Amino acid sequence: MKKILIVEDDHSLYKMYATELEFRGYSVVWEENGDLAIDRAEKENPALILLDIMLPGKDGLTILSELKSSAAIRDIPVFVITNFGEEGNIKKAIETGAADFLLKYKIVPSELADKVDEFFGNKKRGVPIT
Repeated sequence: MKKILIVEDDHSLYKMYATELEFRGYSVVWEENGDLAIDRAEKENPALILLDIMLPGKDGLTILSELKSSAAIRDIPVFVITNFGEEGNIKKAIETGAADFLLKYKIVPSELADKVDEFFGNKKRGVPIT
């Protein structure tokens, strides 16, 4: 079972994402404070990190830079997921090593889970409509 670390300060968003990802067979852990995100990533060693930009403590782009600078965790792929889709944020995230950049207001939890499934090479697991 692949573990996903969600770094998100909005508990309701975390729960929506976690519910969909757990339904699809992923293990999900959560960190809401940017200052604790690096330690949590090192402790949990997730297969993927979903990282918000606006967080208490360190912001997501700073965390991404620190993640990619750490030999122990630099290979963990990161999806930046935010409401702030300014070109500068997108460019910095991709240049720093984000595997994807997703806008919260343009994606529902099932679509996020589809992106995660696609990233790991899993087939979509939706219920067929007959």
